Amino acid sequence: MVIGSIGAAVFLFATPASSPTSSTSGTLVVSSSGPTWFKVNYDTLAVGYNSGLWQIQLQGVGSKQVSDLTAVLNTPTESKMCTSVLGGFNFGNCGLPAGGGTPFAANATFTGYTTGAGPGSATAGTSYTIKITANFADGSTATDTISVKATSSG
Repeated sequence: MVIGSIGAAVFLFATPASSPTSSTSGTLVVSSSGPTWFKVNYDTLAVGYNSGLWQIQLQGVGSKQVSDLTAVLNTPTESKMCTSVLGGFNFGNCGLPAGGGTPFAANATFTGYTTGAGPGSATAGTSYTIKITANFADGSTATDTISVKATSSG
């Protein structure tokens, strides 16, 4: 189990060899009448890099501490990233306690990427939805949907 965690740490902080040229960015709004909790720094989806490459970075802009954050890319084959005990996004750690039970700092930045069947099932030129769910340290939850347009990396 410890060996698996070490492997996750290497993957979590590794940088993909190639990155897509276009991105979608904007503000993630919790609700039309509620506060804004996150800013989308980048959100890219490229088909062709290890089947596909989805990269996203969310930055907290509110005063609440995040205890768990999940992003689900809805392509024909779903792809998911979750916060992990190591402090970032990692698709392999979904279902494990985030942050080792300690909430992430307010205004933390969450960066992650995933490759393979999920992002690879996208079609270049098509937009896909991403459902983002944040559980905060105070027990509240926020959910919103953003989108990303798939590009070809080849």
